[in-house]
Amino acid sequence: MLLKSMKMKNFRQYKGEQTVDFSTFKDRNVTVILGNNTSGKTTLLQAFNWCLYGVALFETKDFLLNIDVSRSLNINETTTVEVELHLIHNKMEYFITRSQEYTCEPRGTRASQQKPVRVSYKESDGQIEPIKQIHVTQTINEILPKDLSNYFFFDTERIGNISSKADVTDSVKGLLGLTVLDNAMKHLGHKNLKSSVIGKLNSSMDLGGNERAAQALSRVHTEQKRKEGIAEQLITVKSEIKHYESRKDQLDTLLRENHSTSSLQRKKEELEKNIQREEVVLENTYVNFVQNFNINTVNFFAQPLMKRALEMLKDAKIDDKGIKDMTAQSILEIIKRGRCICGEEITEGSDALRHLQNEIEYLPPQSIGTIIRNFREKITTYNSTNSTYYQGIESKYTDIYRYKDRIQDWQDEVNYISDQIKDKENMKKYEDELTDVKRRLKNLNDKKEKLIREDGTCDAVIDRYQKIYDSLISVSEKNIEIMTYIKYAEEIHKWISATYKEKEADIREKLEEKVNNIFNKMYHGRRKVVIDEKYRVSLLTAYSDDEVKTDESKGLETVKNFAFIAGLVDLAREKIVSNAGDNSMALSSEPYPLVMDAPFSNADEKHVSNISKVLPQVAEQVIMFVMEKDWKYAETVMGKKVGKKYYLDKQSETLTYLKESDS
Repeated sequence: MLLKSMKMKNFRQYKGEQTVDFSTFKDRNVTVILGNNTSGKTTLLQAFNWCLYGVALFETKDFLLNIDVSRSLNINETTTVEVELHLIHNKMEYFITRSQEYTCEPRGTRASQQKPVRVSYKESDGQIEPIKQIHVTQTINEILPKDLSNYFFFDTERIGNISSKADVTDSVKGLLGLTVLDNAMKHLGHKNLKSSVIGKLNSSMDLGGNERAAQALSRVHTEQKRKEGIAEQLITVKSEIKHYESRKDQLDTLLRENHSTSSLQRKKEELEKNIQREEVVLENTYVNFVQNFNINTVNFFAQPLMKRALEMLKDAKIDDKGIKDMTAQSILEIIKRGRCICGEEITEGSDALRHLQNEIEYLPPQSIGTIIRNFREKITTYNSTNSTYYQGIESKYTDIYRYKDRIQDWQDEVNYISDQIKDKENMKKYEDELTDVKRRLKNLNDKKEKLIREDGTCDAVIDRYQKIYDSLISVSEKNIEIMTYIKYAEEIHKWISATYKEKEADIREKLEEKVNNIFNKMYHGRRKVVIDEKYRVSLLTAYSDDEVKTDESKGLETVKNFAFIAGLVDLAREKIVSNAGDNSMALSSEPYPLVMDAPFSNADEKHVSNISKVLPQVAEQVIMFVMEKDWKYAETVMGKKVGKKYYLDKQSETLTYLKESDS
């Protein structure tokens, strides 16, 4: 694809009709458009996307009409936004035009329903012929698949990392010429595809009402369809196994190199758990200590006083005739009641009254002897409990200091380990991930073996019923003729399939080689590019004797993206030749341009120079929208390759003119 020109009418900042012609010279294949921020560089890139796919990535994406034009409209007046691309693809000139009408209404200017995109082509006699509307979308995607548009209409400041993009396998295959083979295989098809050549030939067989042949053919179709489903599952499972095996190798290497760190982390975690448990025990011991201390504290600390009191009372003469714990008040209550607890009546002058009155003399507060006796007995009781009280307090106190010493020892060890592993990665998360990866690998390998067994079963069933079918239908001359055609179709299918399989693997290997060659010209370091089965890109860094995936800076990501795109463009320019079978087969491919907004964003002066050197060599055509401050570094390298140069004359926030530069 070669871009000749783009014409815009009232598209965003570009008021009226403005046209840019792109350089199509082979030796000066670069078109440069210079402009500062907010002057309309990104608008130019989005004009390509909108014209081809009807998508414009603006904050106000639904409103494309120039603001000045919008404000000049009268009520019910209508105007049009339009973008036209003139390009060459497969030696055919195309004109792709998309337009949108806007009408001024009382509430403001509104967009009407978008008109269908129009595609025309130029005949050899110069006549312009339109392509039928039902073929327009297909034609545009044949020129440039929408999935790949971000690679060739490239916004460095806004595009995400290529390695995180969706699966663009089909689009890349189409770009590199493999779609032709894929379509040929689908057209020839299998016996179970009724719309394919082989399917139609099978359907034309004269079964002669033979029910057994019909049943056999139906069983073959069923098992073939099942086999295709198994094949798709196997591709997915094998891809996942390869991914997890790669990650397992990375984790094994990482853990092996950090084995000591991993051991120390496990020991630290074990010590921290010990500390937590010991702190719980210490807290419980504190609680028990306080509870025991509060039980007999007063009696314990009163021991010296009680000892002195006993020594003072040792030689005292004590009359202890009184009843223990009996008081004078109790006797007076009995007398007042008039009857003793034994039942004897107490009257004035009776012996019972006299005995009770005598007893009062031996009881407190009248009798000091009884009080002293009671005091001695209590001191004896206190002394017996004080000995166990002290032992309990002493035991808890010893436990507290033992627990605290143990916690401190463990904490010191934790601090020492923390200093040793400071600033080192936490290996625990990688150990957990490795365990998960191994589990997934086991499940995936089990699933793969199961699918392989099921596939073998399908082959056996297909072979058995195919033989039954062939034996039943080969009786007529017509069927013999049809079977000959089927055999030819199957052989052609086999030849194309062999070519397809050979080139499918070879293309990715060749693309990876080209991308790495270009990457090494742009970046100097111990890194290399890896492209997986879905054409997603990642970088590996040489580490000891291994290669590991590492984080990427914005600048490095930019260089990687350029390398992939440049490699894709470079490979698309080549003719891909297959040697499958007895004869070689050339696959057609088409060169593609690179259209870039802010291509040197996030790249330093050295990388700008390297990128500027590579891009004109690998791309058929380079169109870039650049700030003047970035262009001064690129111009020293790329200046001689420039065939067209424009600058954006910004009049206001809503108006920019596209002017060709004389220099």
